[in-house]
Amino acid sequence: MVNDITEFSGAHPGAIYVVSPPVREDSPFPCQGRRGRAQSVPRGILNMRLVFLSAAFGLALAGGALASDPLVIEADQSTMLSLPSTPGAVVIGNPTIADATVQGDKLLVHGRAFGTTNIIILDQDGKQSMNVEVSVRHEVQNLVAVFKADASGASRRTYSCAPLCQSELQIGDDVVYNGVLVEQIKNKIKLATGQEDSKSEAPPAPQ
Repeated sequence: MVNDITEFSGAHPGAIYVVSPPVREDSPFPCQGRRGRAQSVPRGILNMRLVFLSAAFGLALAGGALASDPLVIEADQSTMLSLPSTPGAVVIGNPTIADATVQGDKLLVHGRAFGTTNIIILDQDGKQSMNVEVSVRHEVQNLVAVFKADASGASRRTYSCAPLCQSELQIGDDVVYNGVLVEQIKNKIKLATGQEDSKSEAPPAPQ
């Protein structure tokens, strides 16, 4: 391993020396000398190495702009991504799993249902600037699934316990159980928004 790269005065002008680390007297590794020694590396070769490393680093950055790290979000929740600029278009592989909303240079990703899909972001010139893999899950700590065996087989009901257990509408639960929850949720929304109060019978037609 290289400890330091420096220039020695009084040696070959323009040459760069790589200083090897000194070896301890009780070191089990063999070495020709017990003290640190300097090895000359031509400046041209070193510059070529630096150019090669810079090019490789640039390619790695370019690849990262096209394929981002996978995004994992919870179902029924949203997260925000910062984009380099305002996108020209956003293409979603499966909108039933994840959806997206554009707000300037921000992308809001919404988890809809369990599964994995991808979101491709194009810039104003139609070139791909990002390809994000999105996985939607639901693994909160207060989630409890209850399985019940009946004549038709096993059915599942989901509860959110924090700390009291309340029914939670989830994909994969018993159809009848979910149907009852859906109707209760609809009625609650109508009551909360005043839709039930706004309903009235039409006045009788004039005679």
